[in-house]
Amino acid sequence: MKAVLVFCEGRHDVVFAQRSLGAHGGCTWVDKHIGELPSPFGPKGAATQGLIARRLEQHALEDLTLQAAAHPPLPSFESIVENAETSTMFFMVRGHGQDQIGPVLKLLASLDVTISQEPAGSFDVSEYAAAFLFDANGEGVAATLDVFRNRYAGHFGDLSDLEHGRWVTETTVPVGCFVFHKSAEDPTGTIEDHLAPMVKGVWPVRFSDAERFVEDKRDDGDRVSSGESERLKAIITVAGQFNHPGDPMSIVIGRNGIPVAAFKGARTSAELTEFLTRVPWRDAPDGEP
Repeated sequence: MKAVLVFCEGRHDVVFAQRSLGAHGGCTWVDKHIGELPSPFGPKGAATQGLIARRLEQHALEDLTLQAAAHPPLPSFESIVENAETSTMFFMVRGHGQDQIGPVLKLLASLDVTISQEPAGSFDVSEYAAAFLFDANGEGVAATLDVFRNRYAGHFGDLSDLEHGRWVTETTVPVGCFVFHKSAEDPTGTIEDHLAPMVKGVWPVRFSDAERFVEDKRDDGDRVSSGESERLKAIITVAGQFNHPGDPMSIVIGRNGIPVAAFKGARTSAELTEFLTRVPWRDAPDGEP
């Protein structure tokens, strides 16, 4: 079995990735107890604790507030989808982007140490890859990739050939980045630039009314006025409130929110799935990704 760790910036990025894999990649939701997951993420034998359970128990609970103790520390494993045909599990990990490099590196180091302590082939997962999903924001794709290369080369090794939507293999494990941006002509932007047309296609009247409401009622000092992604988040969430009152955007675009057809018709959803499912595994037969 193979595992792909998909590091996402926020919860709606997690949902977008997992739903894209369902719509385009033949993946299904994994609804197993932590103790039932394949090792090393789940336990190896009755007496050995898996990586995810160990992370959840590593809280110094007495040093946390009740609010902090109620949620796992970032980066956190949020969900899992699986392609049974290719025997690949995709672990969605929320990490709040490149600002969380320290905790992400600590998680990766813990996984590597866990694997290195056992004989080769002793775990259910024989190989893993690391995928990182980022927003280009105003910096652009090239600058976002440069930051990643500089911050993560010390852990993975040579990242000089890393490009958007591509994998590198001259590293400790296969590593890839997917940077959400507006278009080939405009390398800036965020995932909301792609979510907004999807939501508008599902609820065109509600979306237009929500956009008008946000535009007419916002003030310069409001957070919604701080950037285009914040404005789009507000519009998407308002448009989805009729079916999901009080729920965040991750629910609006979730399994009970916009239909799977919206993902099947979205180019970025298909491109992300193509990237995530084309990992160049090292033990794959010649000619296979």
